Amino acid sequence: MDKNTPFIDEKIRRRRPSKMGMKILLASSLMFGMNFAAESAAAHNGEGNWPSHQVRGISCAGAYSSGKGIVRAYTPRSAVAWDGRATDTVFWNPILYRFNGQQYVQWSSMNYPAYAYVTPYGFNPNLKAGWRSSSTNNIISSVAFSNLPPGSYKVLNQIHWASTGMTHAEWGPNACAVK
Repeated sequence: MDKNTPFIDEKIRRRRPSKMGMKILLASSLMFGMNFAAESAAAHNGEGNWPSHQVRGISCAGAYSSGKGIVRAYTPRSAVAWDGRATDTVFWNPILYRFNGQQYVQWSSMNYPAYAYVTPYGFNPNLKAGWRSSSTNNIISSVAFSNLPPGSYKVLNQIHWASTGMTHAEWGPNACAVK
């Protein structure tokens, strides 16, 4: 609108935002940026740029006597190959975040502890079906972050498709507390 619009009150147009208003705007911007840096944990049904997959949550346990705890991150429930590919290898990397009183910050990472052979329909039943440990090739359903101090934790799941070199980051559906 230009300056001469008759329905704009001159005081309103010149007023600066309050400090509280600026804080709310900043907090909203940070949350908006955090939410879109990695997607939320809804099941992907192949829409957009990513093949169908679904990440799972985490659980926390505290070692009350020592003040150290464990966060267990669970392997994705499902993943499929990219369109047009009969098979693919998918790698999973959980990245642990801890709340520092203002925001979640990266705490620990495992460098792709699990992989799975997949088809367009899910896990490949002909090649070691399910998630496998990258170090032992044994079937796994979770990995543990241990010796953690008390706090609130959540996991950012990275899913990497070997055939395309593409990596997708997605927040797990929950946070948990080590007490």
